[in-house]
Amino acid sequence: MEYAGRFDTVNVWANINAVYLLLAIIYVAGQQRIRQAMAERPVAFLATLSSDLQHAGANQPIVFDRVVTNVGSAYNPHVGVFTAPVSGIYVFSVSLLNYQGHTTGYQLRKNNDFISNIYLHAPDASHHESTSQTVVIQLTKGDDVTLRNMHVDEVLRGDSYSTFAGFLVWEDLSQPAVVGK
Repeated sequence: MEYAGRFDTVNVWANINAVYLLLAIIYVAGQQRIRQAMAERPVAFLATLSSDLQHAGANQPIVFDRVVTNVGSAYNPHVGVFTAPVSGIYVFSVSLLNYQGHTTGYQLRKNNDFISNIYLHAPDASHHESTSQTVVIQLTKGDDVTLRNMHVDEVLRGDSYSTFAGFLVWEDLSQPAVVGK
């Protein structure tokens, strides 16, 4: 009987130690999450095409000149380029409206390398066509993302019908910042 009581005491202490260990793990994980959240820099933008784009050249970047949101100042509305201020996972979304009777193609590019195609086809002069696309990509600090026209002498509807947006989902903290640089 005395042995059984002692055995139960040992089990209670083992359970208490296990609970303390679990709490320590949760605390450390929570601190890591807090550190990560504090280290992340907010990055988000939304820009629209304020007026119709006429006679766009092949491979020309589309300049979404009306900035609605530009947290982190990573989107440049003068040249239509998003430059990643930090390494991480980003989401980009494009919505486009073309003119009646026009077929147009666009490409989303990272550092001028192909990411995806976007295609619009309005079958006749009485119909507009719209499309949208969302991509999730990993960027390294300094990488750029643009939307480019693929055909010569094409048009794109402005008046804020066409938009380009993006935001940082997760900052890659595996490369610590160098303090003092």
